[in-house]
Amino acid sequence: MYLVTISATPATCSIKYPTVETNSFGLPSYAPMFSTVILSKLSYCTLECCVKVYPPLGSPSPLFLMPVLASRQCSKASKFMRESKNQDSWGTMLCKQHCLICTQSVDSCWTPKRVFNGMEEKDAVSWTAMICGYTKVGLMDKARFLFDDMEGRNMVSWTTMVAGYANYGDMEAAKDLYDTMMEKNSVAWLAMIAGYGKCGDVSKARRIFDGIVKPDASCWAAMLACYAQNGYAKEAIEIYRAMRGQNVRITEVGMVGVISACTQIGDVSMAEALAKELEEGCCGRTLFVSNALINMHARCGCMEQAWMEFCRMKQRDVVSYSTMITALADHGECQVALALFSKMHKEGIKPNQVTFIGVLNACSHGGLVEEGCKLFELMTVVFGIVPLSQHLTCMVDLLGRAGHLEKAYNLIIEYGDAWDAGIWGALLGACKVYGNAALGEIASNHLFEIEPENAGNYVLLANIYASLNKWEDAEKLKKMISEKGKRKSPGCSWVPS
Repeated sequence: MYLVTISATPATCSIKYPTVETNSFGLPSYAPMFSTVILSKLSYCTLECCVKVYPPLGSPSPLFLMPVLASRQCSKASKFMRESKNQDSWGTMLCKQHCLICTQSVDSCWTPKRVFNGMEEKDAVSWTAMICGYTKVGLMDKARFLFDDMEGRNMVSWTTMVAGYANYGDMEAAKDLYDTMMEKNSVAWLAMIAGYGKCGDVSKARRIFDGIVKPDASCWAAMLACYAQNGYAKEAIEIYRAMRGQNVRITEVGMVGVISACTQIGDVSMAEALAKELEEGCCGRTLFVSNALINMHARCGCMEQAWMEFCRMKQRDVVSYSTMITALADHGECQVALALFSKMHKEGIKPNQVTFIGVLNACSHGGLVEEGCKLFELMTVVFGIVPLSQHLTCMVDLLGRAGHLEKAYNLIIEYGDAWDAGIWGALLGACKVYGNAALGEIASNHLFEIEPENAGNYVLLANIYASLNKWEDAEKLKKMISEKGKRKSPGCSWVPS
């Protein structure tokens, strides 16, 4: 059904350095051009471009310097500023100091604090730059000290502090500042909604949202994402429908949020509607949107659509591959999942923990013991990934299904967590299949401690005894279950309304 013939991801940059000879634009056009390069995460070449462009044309403007240095992607930025032969050509001293503060910690010997403290003239930009630097690295006490000491606070300094507190989960401090703001803007609203969302306080996030007279697309998307990430799928979908009804622009965050909500409840009809609206252009089909779409289609059982979405992607990352591999494994396409993993490896995309959960799960479903053991060794030895309980559960299940119970047990002893019910449950299930009472008792004793109210573990061990004609032991367990009033949890299934 699936053919692993996917176009290669572009790996080279075709941007050429602009020079006086090749670039016919005037000087004012360079700043937005360089800013665009920075936003495209290609700023490793911006400073080199600057060297080629500006010496023959004159000094660069602050509009150029600030985005280049604030990007923090060019490690030579502050060094270049300090060692420039004609430093006066780089604008006023105040501008240069602002720029060096914005570089933050691009090299350890040039601290922004030293620059700030040495400034004879400090304005709102320099104060706010320092406050922003502290909030980015979580030094909120130092940021607050500067904020309280700052004269002429502006909207940027206020929102920087509110966003800083919210980002690090101190919603009480964030709310105190938010309430004292004379004028609120989208950045403050967004920070508060997202902050409450991270803390799981959906009702307070909704109160912030309801207090906005005219929320913009970002605020709508933040509220939608808040609902989705906290398991309120129905409410998230309602927000999305309200956005569509009011002709609010659907942002990437909003689209990923509603896709996540749809995935949570497995709503196939909603999944189809979202895919159709994306085809109609309601939102850009970005990498993040496509990754979410693959997961949604797969969780809703629409593997053809998931595969088509994966194949149409112009750019893929480790999330794209991991999501598709996991989906293929869950739907029994084990060989295709492994072939896709091999292709990912050849393209130089480094697998992560989720990737290996997918391929080990594929091996477990397909009974591919040798391949699974090789992949586990690749994960632990070559990539140095510490096994999670999901990896060990897959391996124990794989070895257990093949009858290698001792190997499975030794793996648990070497890597496992003695208090992980999933790992011991996989071993107990294998012991039942192969009638291994000795290991079954070891696994059961762990499970009796971890989850004493789960009657299913007692029943499994009793069935192992019964299969070996150990009727007395089986009866003892059944009597224990009856005396303690334990009952097996009934299974259930549901369909979306």
